[in-house]
Amino acid sequence: MSDPDRATSRPLWASVADGFYVGSQDGSFLGYVDRQDDGAWRAFDAASRAVGDFSDHHRAMAAVTEIGAVSVPAGEVETPGAIR
Repeated sequence: MSDPDRATSRPLWASVADGFYVGSQDGSFLGYVDRQDDGAWRAFDAASRAVGDFSDHHRAMAAVTEIGAVSVPAGEVETPGAIR
């Protein structure tokens, strides 16, 4: 049987406004994703630092989740799928 104290829950993403999502995991704020005027999805970490722009919100959410999981500065993590 697995130890519930060691298990990490899946991230929870909530749409709080059209084109705006916030994420949390285990009660901690991960960051947010915001649709830009040009249609790109900009991802931000928990300190509101831009992570990158993505073609869809799922990729943006994944990037924010990954950064939250490894707890490193946004500029030091490679963000696959980011529009450069």
